[in-house]
Amino acid sequence: MKKLFYVLTLALLLPLSSCAQKSNQAKTNAPQLPEGVSIVNLPKTVDNKKILDAVKTQFKGKVAILDFWATWCGPCMMAMKKIDPIKEQYLKNKKNIAFVYITGETSPKAAWDNAIKNIKGYHYRLSDEQFSSLLKGLGINGIPTYMILNSDGSVAYDNISTGGYPGDETIQAEIDKALTK
Repeated sequence: MKKLFYVLTLALLLPLSSCAQKSNQAKTNAPQLPEGVSIVNLPKTVDNKKILDAVKTQFKGKVAILDFWATWCGPCMMAMKKIDPIKEQYLKNKKNIAFVYITGETSPKAAWDNAIKNIKGYHYRLSDEQFSSLLKGLGINGIPTYMILNSDGSVAYDNISTGGYPGDETIQAEIDKALTK
């Protein structure tokens, strides 16, 4: 009788424990990202005037290519396709480089989650206030806009005054210059 009681109790509890595990997995709901794609969360407590400094700190020691973009921006998406072969070349050759993508909440979360799966690099999705403050502080009037940082965090190149994709030759030449510093 005791054996039967334990068997029935165990049979009733096992399904509950597996439901609990599924429930916990659903709560984390972290998107499955391909290799080479990373989400970087910037704490909302970072002062808006120090957002760029916070990003720079995370990539100190590497040349960092910052791409200010949005999911709804056609020229941004076209530029990412153009830079892909260049990016792949640097990554394949294991250069000391990081491709960093920064957008705001104007890029809907679902669209952003879907888009970044195909964009190797480090991805920031800032709050609207943070993104607006960052763009305004840098003087960026439109996207896409690019900034290349030397390994010490200083600015090697930017196209803030003109915006748009500067072209493969320019991007590659400026990355190469930064890598040799």
